[in-house]
Amino acid sequence: MNTIQTPHSRNTVQNSHSKQHDLGTLCPSSSASAVSTQSGAVGAELSNRLIPLCDGRPGLRAALPIEALPTPANGDSPSGTPLPVIDFISSSASLDRYDEVICPEGWRLENYRRNPVFQNAHQYGDILFTLGKALITEIRNLPTPHLFQRIEFAVDVNPFARIAYGLYKSKFLNAVSVGFIPIRWENGGVEAGYQRKYVEQELLEVSAVGIPANPEALQLGLQAGAVAKADLQTLLEFILEKTGRRAQTSAESTQSPVPSSIQHLPSSSFPAAATNTNACAPGVRRNGAQLLELARALRDILRRS
Repeated sequence: MNTIQTPHSRNTVQNSHSKQHDLGTLCPSSSASAVSTQSGAVGAELSNRLIPLCDGRPGLRAALPIEALPTPANGDSPSGTPLPVIDFISSSASLDRYDEVICPEGWRLENYRRNPVFQNAHQYGDILFTLGKALITEIRNLPTPHLFQRIEFAVDVNPFARIAYGLYKSKFLNAVSVGFIPIRWENGGVEAGYQRKYVEQELLEVSAVGIPANPEALQLGLQAGAVAKADLQTLLEFILEKTGRRAQTSAESTQSPVPSSIQHLPSSSFPAAATNTNACAPGVRRNGAQLLELARALRDILRRS
């Protein structure tokens, strides 16, 4: 029989909005685990990991493995060419690096659906980092319960989105990162096989894994033809233009794939970009430094290609 911890020591749990829920309506509970809620235990158990999410509220971020599926036939454009759309199956009840499980049936999707953007590395201060949008975000039950998303990539207007689309489509990237607010969770242990299981959580963010932090994926994607060299060059020039660096001249373009303006690129070259200070993932620098990191990765890959 479950031991339920609540402010009133009753066989119900109380969430942060003061609504009562019966245990077991979402994800099956382990027989020896205790259920905690945001209203009473979040400070003690999770405070060292809470970060401000896109709307300023404290929450968590976690990487989720995904399976990228090809676009169905009815996803073609009126001209008959395939739309830049990929179906993601994510957030199965698998362990992450904290030995935690996110129960798929527990996702609360209403707030995310109001602005279903797909970002890079939880960066929100610049449109360059908006890779696309979710056309569908829902829970599906077959073959097992999972979070399903259909992502349309903004390949026509954003060279960064073209690169991300190629890497996911060709399976050089196989994870996304979610930002969420935990509402209810169970503490486990060795016998349970996990340290914590989230049984109800509010989804706020879905992002590609940090592409600049995966230069090997970019390099392999380029070698395999999943990423076009021209897109890498276009993105590099786009960054230089946005940050006020001198654009590559046509003469430079014929002599070298790397603009001379970025041959020796110091950190001070990029002015601090206006940014939402609540939007950066933990350990990820703000937009100016992120752009610099991306520019350097592109420069190195173009030099080697």
